[in-house]
Amino acid sequence: MPIDLTIYAADRAAVIADMPIDATIGGAAAVSCRKSTLSETDRAAAAGELEDYTFSLHTVAANWATAPAIGDLVTVSEIEYRILRIIEDAVGLRLDCGAKYTNRVT
Repeated sequence: MPIDLTIYAADRAAVIADMPIDATIGGAAAVSCRKSTLSETDRAAAAGELEDYTFSLHTVAANWATAPAIGDLVTVSEIEYRILRIIEDAVGLRLDCGAKYTNRVT
């Protein structure tokens, strides 16, 4: 039985609504997201891609007027972070964020 993307999108939106935080990228309107932290295993598997990793933001892709890109700055609680990696699925994005002045070359 295939996954119903409508139900999946509604579930993701409900999870975000339970613990929302606002994030902006490039001065765009604030978007409601959910904040989480990757496990040590996931961070180790990133093979250096997540140097200076701090947290991840989960969001519905359609909420962004302009798609976020690796290297963009995202503002959360008036503090800027850099997007280190983007994981996309059928309905949303996970933005792995780290220090604004990370040494990572993009």
